[in-house]
Amino acid sequence: MSIRSLAKNLPKDPDVSGNVMGWPVARNAPWSFIDIYAEKHVAQAEAKRLGAGHAVEFGSHKLGTNDFIGGSTPAK
Repeated sequence: MSIRSLAKNLPKDPDVSGNVMGWPVARNAPWSFIDIYAEKHVAQAEAKRLGAGHAVEFGSHKLGTNDFIGGSTPAK
């Protein structure tokens, strides 16, 4: 059973209209965007559950797509 992200409740990305900020779980090869989470530890638990190749990185996600821009720094 996967952990649900409730992505629609995430903060809006101030730099990219229509995107939200959070902790996505994704796999690079082959590319697979799983979901985005409000808390890092929840995203890490989901990545661990999914297994090898799945990673967590804070960034921006366009809801309803597989688009993700990583490398952001979470607000304090």
